[in-house]
Amino acid sequence: MRLKLAALDDFATLRRLFDDPSLSGWGGLGRPSDALIRAKYLGTRLSEVECFIVLVEEEAVGIVQMHSEGGGSAGIDLILSSAARGQGTGRLVVDAIIAPARERGIDRLTVDPDVKNEHGIRFWRAVGFELRSTTGEEVGREPYLLMCREVE
Repeated sequence: MRLKLAALDDFATLRRLFDDPSLSGWGGLGRPSDALIRAKYLGTRLSEVECFIVLVEEEAVGIVQMHSEGGGSAGIDLILSSAARGQGTGRLVVDAIIAPARERGIDRLTVDPDVKNEHGIRFWRAVGFELRSTTGEEVGREPYLLMCREVE
């Protein structure tokens, strides 16, 4: 497994990933438009958000984003295709994102799984994230947990 920083010429790869039914609804409702993929996942939206393509044997199987939150903290979002789940890939991705986090002066990573996402919460705990708080419903978002892990 390796992470590849998404570049403008990775659009076709990201389009294929977002057309995978197992990624349906991630990042918003419905099928994301080409313009949204270019803006949100190819680095043209915000410079403090980096998108990495998760490759297993050079096949794109998911995406991990890291977004600076200031103060030495960064949030991460991870989505894997159903074929890559349950294979240890998620754990490898979390281990691999530590190096770029360190390079950017990040000392704490955060994730925010929905309260109802029991599988996701178990995963994040298993890879070293600890509960910090539970947030009530926000406009357009279900209640979620804030979980953190120190970058070692």
